[in-house]
Amino acid sequence: MDASSSSFISSKRNAEFQPENPCYCGLPSRVRTSRTKDNPGKKFRLFPNSMNEGLKCKFWEWLEPETPENEVSSGKDKKELCNLTLKVSILQNEISICKMKMEQENLVVRQEFEKLKWKLFTRKVVMIVLFLLFVFKK
Repeated sequence: MDASSSSFISSKRNAEFQPENPCYCGLPSRVRTSRTKDNPGKKFRLFPNSMNEGLKCKFWEWLEPETPENEVSSGKDKKELCNLTLKVSILQNEISICKMKMEQENLVVRQEFEKLKWKLFTRKVVMIVLFLLFVFKK
């Protein structure tokens, strides 16, 4: 991470410190990753000196996974998310209507095609009969 970032990685213990999220003592909290069987890979925040002996403030909390719902912070963002959700629903409905229309048109085209095939068949039969009559009449 760059120097302008509010959190940084300690190369000594490969732990991320977050000054914007202090512990109960006011020190930058440290972010670690759980290696337990029940919570593998889940991140949590704790007192920065939790590994040292001595006084500890017992600060500890799970970090929530980043999701779009967690990232929406203002009423404007929530309103925009609702508007976008509504637009997606409207577009999905329009797609469904278009699919139904296409299926109906496809059915009509197939019916017309079957009619044309039948006409062609009957004309072929008539031509064969006429040919046979012409040949055997001679």
